[in-house]
Amino acid sequence: MTTFSFIQVTDHHLGESEDALVRGFSPAYALRRVLAHIAAHNASQADFIFSTGDLVEPATEAAYRSLRRMLNLKAAANPPGPGHITLEGLVDFPAYFIPGNHDERQNFLRGMFAEAPAAQLVNTSFTHKGVQFICPDWGAQAKAVMHSTTLAFLASALQTNLPVIIVSHHHLAPVGVRWMDDFLAEDVDRFWQIVSAPVAREKILGILCAHVHLTYELQVEGIPVYGLRSTAFPLARTDEPLLTLQPPQYRLVTVREGSLATQVFEVTL
Repeated sequence: MTTFSFIQVTDHHLGESEDALVRGFSPAYALRRVLAHIAAHNASQADFIFSTGDLVEPATEAAYRSLRRMLNLKAAANPPGPGHITLEGLVDFPAYFIPGNHDERQNFLRGMFAEAPAAQLVNTSFTHKGVQFICPDWGAQAKAVMHSTTLAFLASALQTNLPVIIVSHHHLAPVGVRWMDDFLAEDVDRFWQIVSAPVAREKILGILCAHVHLTYELQVEGIPVYGLRSTAFPLARTDEPLLTLQPPQYRLVTVREGSLATQVFEVTL
């Protein structure tokens, strides 16, 4: 297995134009600042960027058109990519995209990929330098659903002989914030039963999650689980939803000698 690195960004919530604001906050400006920081500091050591969902809000055709224009996206044929983006110092940089709960699936597929067929769930996988990336889709709602088709896809994909990184928009383990953890699937144990089986667990280098706009690192069933602060309006660890003025973050992930290491970078706006 070759040593390589990639970058996770997440939860951009871009509007139907770059000028769109959310409570006075500019998601497009924040994402541009994050991508500029990546270009200046970490792009040279990363093979690709992975955007882990909630690309736009609302998930209209106009919003995806605006996102494509902003990224100067050369679309991939099918999800999750890679497409190629050019902006803020990045030139034809490979980028993968999965949908979040705010990404209406048909508009996401039409907007981000050139040949993708219609689908209610976007379960995808790909291999990069000897590592299998498995991307299960838990649906277009805030509360994850352990769809039987997604669980079957996951179980089948884990039959690979390669090391595995699982990438999920929805979080899959409690983060200790009541209202956020209400969004965990009622039967999330079905996921953990599959991935914690010895034949699967020994392959899994780590699980990357999004959705709750928080950065965290956990160990669940012996598997590292990572969450990441959003590029758009981070949320506080409070009992009720509260937007914060914390700066956005991104995660540099390095795969080396059968293990996974990460470093989080914070971007001043």
